[in-house]
Amino acid sequence: MTEAWREPPRRAQWTYGVLMLGRVVLTITVLFGAYFLLPARRPDDGSGVMWLVVQMCVFAVVVGAQVPAIIRSRHPILRAIEALAVLVPLYLLIFARIYLANSLHDPAGFSRPLDHVTALYFTVTVFATVGFGDVLAQSDSMLLLVTAQMLLNLVVLGLGIRLLTSAARRGIARRGGQVDVGDKDHPMF
Repeated sequence: MTEAWREPPRRAQWTYGVLMLGRVVLTITVLFGAYFLLPARRPDDGSGVMWLVVQMCVFAVVVGAQVPAIIRSRHPILRAIEALAVLVPLYLLIFARIYLANSLHDPAGFSRPLDHVTALYFTVTVFATVGFGDVLAQSDSMLLLVTAQMLLNLVVLGLGIRLLTSAARRGIARRGGQVDVGDKDHPMF
């Protein structure tokens, strides 16, 4: 049996929290820097879907890497918050780049040509489901892409948050040498 878990000193908790915040700020800064500074590709016919699939696979790998990291972490709740704080902007920037590239390839796909800021704005309004109506998808391919984003938004929010909170719960249980409550309910997992 493992030794009972003891809460670390407050100073260590604050130090970890500040380091976590620094990592989040640095990661988001790098993501936004790459988004705004790297030139947008003009997709050839049909390659926009391929790039979306590739980028979503990369996103899935990043999510998959976060779950064991949260479980092994000394501070699983903070680690889960950190993962969520990085994964949501990454997800939004993936769609913003896809919309930007498609707008450059086919300016008629939207009610107005998109630049970096407008593509990000459009992506966030779709994610937040507010859809102000000042930027609209107009071509069938863009309408389908926006529909796909809306469906994936539900998956990212529902499944993503569920995965991260389950991982944090398992990490807390592991740290305390206890069996996770979820393990009792679902022994297959």
